[in-house]
Amino acid sequence: MMAKSIKKPCFLLAVLFLLNPIWVFSQIKFDDYFENSTLRFDYSRAGDKNNEWILEEQLKKESAWAGSFNILIDSLLLGDYYFQVFDSASNKLIFSRGYSSLFREWLDIEESLKIKKSFYESVVMPFPKRTILLKLLNRNRNNEFLVVYERFINPKDYFIKKETILPFEVKTILDNGNPNQKLDITIIAEGYTADEMPKFEKDCERFMGYFFDVSPFKEFKKDINFHIIKSISQESGTDIPGAGEWKNTILNSSFYTFNSERYLTTLDIKSVRDVAACAPYDQIFILVNSAKYGGGGVFNYYNLCSSDHAQSKEVFTHEFGHGFGALADEYAYEDIPAETLYNLNFEPWQRNISSLADINAKWGKMIKNTPIPTPDIHQYYNNIGAFEGAGYVLKKMYRPMHDCKMRSNNTNEFCPVCQKALIEVLYLYIK
Repeated sequence: MMAKSIKKPCFLLAVLFLLNPIWVFSQIKFDDYFENSTLRFDYSRAGDKNNEWILEEQLKKESAWAGSFNILIDSLLLGDYYFQVFDSASNKLIFSRGYSSLFREWLDIEESLKIKKSFYESVVMPFPKRTILLKLLNRNRNNEFLVVYERFINPKDYFIKKETILPFEVKTILDNGNPNQKLDITIIAEGYTADEMPKFEKDCERFMGYFFDVSPFKEFKKDINFHIIKSISQESGTDIPGAGEWKNTILNSSFYTFNSERYLTTLDIKSVRDVAACAPYDQIFILVNSAKYGGGGVFNYYNLCSSDHAQSKEVFTHEFGHGFGALADEYAYEDIPAETLYNLNFEPWQRNISSLADINAKWGKMIKNTPIPTPDIHQYYNNIGAFEGAGYVLKKMYRPMHDCKMRSNNTNEFCPVCQKALIEVLYLYIK
C-alpha cells in the first residue's frame, strides 16, 4: 500500500481552530458517532533504525470517556505520531490525536542501528457506535505524517475485552466539575506499598500545590480536576539498574532509561493503562516513591518523576511540559550535530524550539526589537528572541528565551512562548 500523508497546517490556522471551536467542529457531533465509553487499542511497535512494524495486541472497552465531547479533531498536529478515526460508512474523520512514544526516542540512539526491539504502545478514543477505520501515522523528517497502519474495528466484535477494572481506591482531590469539560489529571502511585498510601496521598496534595504555583496552570485552576489512584506495589521504591537495585512495583518503572541515569520511565504501558482506567483521565502522572533525582515525560502518554528529591517540585512541572504540552527540552549537549536529530530545512514540530527555517510561524510575532539570532548576554536575558542551543544541540537550534522551565531548574516559570503553547493544548480539553 502506498504511504499517504497529511501536511501540518500553518500555525495561524491552528490558532484559528482553537479560537473558534464551535465553528470548526460543529459538523461532528459526539452522539452521532460515539457512546460515552472508551475504546483502547494496544499494539507493539517493533523494529530498528531502518524498519518498523505495528503488531496488534488487544482491544478493550473501558469506562466513561473523560475527554471533550466538542473538540474531537486535534488540529494542532503535535507529536511524532498521530492517529485518526474514520466513520467507515461515510469515510468521515471523526476523531484524531497526536502523541509520541519511547520507541521514537530509542531510534535516536546508537543501539537502534544494531538490534531490533519492540515497545508496547496504546491509544484511546471514544467508543464508536458503528464500524470505524483506525489509521496510525508517523511523522517523517519533512514534517509530513505518513500512514503506517490501518484496520477496521467493529464495536460489536466479541474479541473486544470488557474486563473489570482493577480494585484500587480512587480519590478526587480537586473537583471542578464535568470531566468532559475539564482537564483531568490522574496521579498514579508507583513504588508505594499498602502501608505507604497515607504518604502517597500527602505527596499528591503537595505536588498539586506545586502545579498551581506555575503559570499558566494557576490561571486555569477552575478548569482542572485532580484524581489519585492508590495503586499498591509489593515493594517500596523503583528500579535503579546502575546501583543494582530492583523492586517489584505495580508499573515496573526504572531509572537509567536508554542508559541515562536520571531518565525515569516505564516500558510497561499495558499496566499503566490498566491502572489509569480506574479513574477519569486526560493526562497520566506517575508519582514514583523515590528520593533520587529524575523523571520523564512522553507527549500524550504519561509524565512521571520521583517524589522526594529536593528538586522534584521543578521536575514535576517540567515533565508535564513534555507529556501534556509537547514542549521540547531547551538545554543542549556538546557532541550532537543538529543534523542528526533534525532536518534543518523545516521547523521542528515542537512549539518552543526553532531551526529559524520559519520562526514567524512559531513565536516570531512575539519578538520585539531583539536581534535574531539573539546574543546570549545579560542585556537580552528577559527578552523573547532566538537563543542558540536547544533540543539537545548546541548549534543551529534556537530557544525563545535565555532561561525557562524547559531549560533548567534555575527558574520555576515557563517562558511566554511555552505558556502560549500549553494554553493551546489546554483548550483541547476544556472547550
